[in-house]
Amino acid sequence: MCSIAAAAVFAGGTAFAAAPGAFHGEARLASAASTPRSETIEGVQWSCDGDACTGVAAHKANLDGPVRECRKVAAVLGAVSAYRSGPRELTAGQIRACNAGAAEVRTAAR
Repeated sequence: MCSIAAAAVFAGGTAFAAAPGAFHGEARLASAASTPRSETIEGVQWSCDGDACTGVAAHKANLDGPVRECRKVAAVLGAVSAYRSGPRELTAGQIRACNAGAAEVRTAAR
């Protein structure tokens, strides 16, 4: 029994180690989109349906913190009411900073 448990832990650890730097994010839009939408933002494929968006990538291509990531997402997809980057979920204050900073990202991109 112990060898089975050890094998399961080892296999799980191997699977986890096989995807270093993989990215998974979630965003809830302040206003739901009328049709499903997909956008690539900083190498992450974001898919939205209604107000729920999910971002996935094989690896994270930058060292941005979650608020900066959120700003880039909100600049393209619209204001957000919630944002999660991996295990980190933004607070209400960080969401306000994200949405405020999104306008700056849009302006800089022009």
